[in-house]
Amino acid sequence: MCSSPSIVKESKSRQCTLRASLWPLLLPLGVAIIAGSTRLERTFDTTRTPQIILSNLRGQIVVRGWDKAQVHAVCTTASPRVEVDTEALPRTGAAERVQFTTHVLDPLVTGNEETTDCTLEVPMDASVEIRNRQGGVQIEKLQGQHAWVESADGKISATDVTGHLVARSLGGDIDITRPSGRVEAYSITGSLRFVNPASKNLRADTKAGHISYQGDFVPAGEYILSTHSGDIELICPPSASFELEARTVKGKLDNQFTLAPRQHVALPLSPANSLFGTHRTGDATVELTSFSGTIRVRQLL
Repeated sequence: MCSSPSIVKESKSRQCTLRASLWPLLLPLGVAIIAGSTRLERTFDTTRTPQIILSNLRGQIVVRGWDKAQVHAVCTTASPRVEVDTEALPRTGAAERVQFTTHVLDPLVTGNEETTDCTLEVPMDASVEIRNRQGGVQIEKLQGQHAWVESADGKISATDVTGHLVARSLGGDIDITRPSGRVEAYSITGSLRFVNPASKNLRADTKAGHISYQGDFVPAGEYILSTHSGDIELICPPSASFELEARTVKGKLDNQFTLAPRQHVALPLSPANSLFGTHRTGDATVELTSFSGTIRVRQLL
């Protein structure tokens, strides 16, 4: 005996209604659905020096250091079909490692529906690894051994990071303010900007972006700034002590410092596209290289 179309339709409707009513009951603790989005809020007790790992598909990531031995996370997804997995190890007691991973539950989810925005408050001495495929990353007040940040096209900004900092972005700009540990910043088309570094070792490389450095140098420090087609602007106080080596093949040089000539130069380049010299006692080493961009060395007023 066949069921009538109206009975079949009514049965399917009741099934859908039942699934909708059960969906909130199946969500893990700390998860809420707000106007089509999903909000996850979790707190983990940790050691003072945990390792924090976050892998995200798309969105904005903020990581801030605080004085608690806890990780507090608030993540909001644009669609309930995107999930944030969390894992703390060990599973009992103070966690030494906390990991966040976003993934889609439906292969048809694309574009902005993949968006997940996360804000993490972590112990100041935590080490972090952040991978954000599309979107910006902002980290602040971290004193852990290392901070590793990667984004395809989003802007990366880091403020008051004291450990070894590595920032990589294919197309996004990178802004680093007041770092005091070793710094490595790499981009393909993005620009790199450094403000008031206290780092003894700083390396920056971009293919098409500009590089800006504003601040002094640490004695015995090494600073290597390189770009292929972008400009380099170095702004430092008149009291800065450094040994300068600046090279450009097709670009120009603009220098405001009085430099004592070096006695030995490895490559005899034309004065029009190279600059070698020492300011004051030459306590730090500065290397600036651009194939076709302009290199400017200016005094901070």
